[in-house]
Amino acid sequence: MVSISNLLKELENLSLQLNIKVRYEKTTAKGGLCKLNDQYMIIIDRKAKDDYKAQVIAKSLKQFDLSNVHLKPKIREFIDEA
Repeated sequence: MVSISNLLKELENLSLQLNIKVRYEKTTAKGGLCKLNDQYMIIIDRKAKDDYKAQVIAKSLKQFDLSNVHLKPKIREFIDEA
């Protein structure tokens, strides 16, 4: 079983591979994917728990075609279930 902190790191790394910045900000918003000046970013409340951060990133990544991206089975499963 993959720990949530390792899962979060894997999702952050995948985001970087796809040229999607992940930013942790002080916000009251739920967070999610946005696009600013042709740059995708995922903004998440920095005080959120790791499992919530991982869910927000996974839901955001789910909007992209990941069929040609090599992912560990657990990571692909987590994204698919998000």
